[in-house]
Amino acid sequence: MAETLLAWFTRYSYDPKDVEVRLKGRPVLLYEPPETAESKSDDDDDYQFRTQSGLELTSIGGGEPLAVIVEKTKDNAFQRRVTIGRTNNNDIVLDDTSVSRFHAWLQQDEATQQWLLYDAGSRNGTMAAGKKLAPKAAVTLTVGVKVKIGSVELTFYSADGFLKLLKQRAT
Repeated sequence: MAETLLAWFTRYSYDPKDVEVRLKGRPVLLYEPPETAESKSDDDDDYQFRTQSGLELTSIGGGEPLAVIVEKTKDNAFQRRVTIGRTNNNDIVLDDTSVSRFHAWLQQDEATQQWLLYDAGSRNGTMAAGKKLAPKAAVTLTVGVKVKIGSVELTFYSADGFLKLLKQRAT
């Protein structure tokens, strides 16, 4: 389930160990909405996060920075694949019309323990580090790599990489 980045920062500032336990070594996909004129003040060049309290956030693709742990849901049929797509039967739901119903998947390589990204033959394609993926061809993900699913841009972080990001941005 996607959670606001503000919720992650808050949790981390109170108890970094709790966040580490919550991640359990699993990677994270971070969505930061494109900067708009209204989200940026004239006096400040840093991006300001806007939050809306009390919202149940279940998908990525709106106006708030969100982070989602890369993990299987119990209802998904693919045992080793973490599916990404527009419909609710995916493990990670991207609420954007440029995203196919089943767009891509992530899978951990058993031998190397590295995470791989595959395009599922989507209509609008999948990119990693600026390169378009061929359908069903894997690319190895590294910390901080930009991934584009349709027109939704995400950043991949290992659990350690995400913890470092929280520490950097919280200070």
